[in-house]
Amino acid sequence: MQWTSIRLFWAFAAAVPANLVAADMSGYSTVMRVEFVLECMQEHQGSQYELMNKCSCVLDQLAKRYTAEGFVEARTTAQAISIAGERGSVLRDNEESHRLASEYRESLVRAKSDCFLRRPNEGE
Repeated sequence: MQWTSIRLFWAFAAAVPANLVAADMSGYSTVMRVEFVLECMQEHQGSQYELMNKCSCVLDQLAKRYTAEGFVEARTTAQAISIAGERGSVLRDNEESHRLASEYRESLVRAKSDCFLRRPNEGE
């Protein structure tokens, strides 16, 4: 009976996709993942279950390209580069910030495409 339980455990463990295991090893905190997925789900239309999976897929794709620190830096720069006024000029006037933001946006577009995530009326 004990051997049956052990065999079932290993059969289940072998069936777990490698990307789920790799995602846990990336250094992305649970809070970072949840925040990204919830924001992504708010930006798109569809069933909650479908969006949760697609948005999680997008983050997994980004995690292949960025360390957790690199992701925070790139995402924050891409969002903050549009801050108006003098506060935003630090990023807007910096070539490295523009490069980092551009690379992040391109990576995000690729990740969304790879995960079949589109905004309404996109690609029609």
